[in-house]
Amino acid sequence: MAVFVSLGLAAQEKDDVPYRHEWRFGVSGLPVVDILALSDGWGFDDRRNFDIDDIFDDYDGTRRMLGQLSAEYSINYRKWFSFSVGGYLSTAWNKVYDYKGDPAGFDMGVTLHIAPTVRFKYINTDAFSMYIGLSAGIMLGYKDEMLAFPSFQIVPLGFTFGRKVFGFVELGGGFLYLGGNAGIGYRF
Repeated sequence: MAVFVSLGLAAQEKDDVPYRHEWRFGVSGLPVVDILALSDGWGFDDRRNFDIDDIFDDYDGTRRMLGQLSAEYSINYRKWFSFSVGGYLSTAWNKVYDYKGDPAGFDMGVTLHIAPTVRFKYINTDAFSMYIGLSAGIMLGYKDEMLAFPSFQIVPLGFTFGRKVFGFVELGGGFLYLGGNAGIGYRF
């Protein structure tokens, strides 16, 4: 731990930022809140209110979901600190069938998280950095009605590798995703 603190302090002393701006494009892990927002309830059928006419209702086919796709713009204020604003897009869809099994339509939902993020780099070299990150924002969505929820994310472990064109990997949890986020970026 003392090694990380001393490396972080050494990074703070050098405020010469080689690249002030960066773009990041990534794909995230499991978007838990999006799954709940775009699903039909919590997955439990209400068997107490069953009506014989329900057997003639339409039903949903297999639900498919696109993982979180993200685009983010960052400003590196110091070699150890950056501020970003990102958009995280996810969508879910399925076919709808009538009681005979014939196609009866299509159902779709979409979410967009707008999330300002701060990152604190505690290891920072020219071609590699390790950081922690915190995000707080809002999730907007639509599936039969408009949705809005607060959104937050904690990234206890993040890495970048490369210089002008770089890759990144983050492990985190929160409303944006649970698990990992990986992608590519460009600094200028």
